[in-house]
Amino acid sequence: MILSWKAPIYYNDKLIGSYDAERGSYETAGSNFDYLSLLTGEPYPAEMDKPKIFFPCQKKKLLAYDCLWLLGDIPLVSQRLASFLVQNAGHHIELLTPTSIAADGEEVSEVYYIVNAAQAISAVDHSKSVAELSDDGSILYFNEIWLHDDAAGMGAIARERDSGDLLISRELADAMIEQKFKGDKGLGFYTAERSFTPYKNQA
Repeated sequence: MILSWKAPIYYNDKLIGSYDAERGSYETAGSNFDYLSLLTGEPYPAEMDKPKIFFPCQKKKLLAYDCLWLLGDIPLVSQRLASFLVQNAGHHIELLTPTSIAADGEEVSEVYYIVNAAQAISAVDHSKSVAELSDDGSILYFNEIWLHDDAAGMGAIARERDSGDLLISRELADAMIEQKFKGDKGLGFYTAERSFTPYKNQA
């Protein structure tokens, strides 16, 4: 089974990292960073700056979790979870070190990594899904979405070409749950059968 991996439904918005000191910022001032590069399922551009990350929460709150979220449903993971992902999904991801991380104005010296899926696959079941289309026929978003149980090229982690969802295999998700990695309201795993449904109460 293929799952969607994104922020839990009732995730604390103070634990959502932005890319500049202004809350909700998708851009880093004075930088060529573009968060959309993390949604393509391709290697991170070598010439692009790594972002600065800012959280409005206190540092001690941030450090309580292995899996945090950045704007755009991009995971930021602890050193412990990063090491686990390298062992279990190393060929399918890149781990990017932010230029800096700040929590409520305090520098975070502990190491966290941005998870970038380095491959894109087609996993949406278009025979069941219902999409909103632009004038030129391209997909804007899905009103109803179903994921196939399996898809060509799916390894441990990938980006879905049409929806942009970050995908994770059930096997890897189960292993993360078993290892008791911690995230606010869960790790953010969903099944996609018409709508997104939390998997094992993880969202």
